[in-house]
Amino acid sequence: MKLLIQFSFVFISCISSTAQLYAEQNKKTKNNLKIISIYQIEDESSPGFDFFTSQKTHKCGGKLSNRYRSYSDHNVVNERKFQLVLAALNHQYKVSIKSHGCEGSAMLVDYIGISQ
Repeated sequence: MKLLIQFSFVFISCISSTAQLYAEQNKKTKNNLKIISIYQIEDESSPGFDFFTSQKTHKCGGKLSNRYRSYSDHNVVNERKFQLVLAALNHQYKVSIKSHGCEGSAMLVDYIGISQ
């Protein structure tokens, strides 16, 4: 029984360290992404939103994905990020993002910038 507990502890430790390593690898800046669509996640006063790019550039959820997700606790910041992505979609600008992990098949976005 004691051996089973020790084995379980080692197994869980290995899995958690692997997950942390994978999350760290996904914390990267991605540049020159073309926005193809935007979706509001929920109908709330401070909702997040998802946006999709023309290329699948990350492996959140275990397979290649082009879904990005942005949240903010501050309505002003959330609105500003949404307006940046909307401007990129409307004017065919490219976006640069920095990620901070995954949520399902969506990559969570820390910051968003746009350029021509």
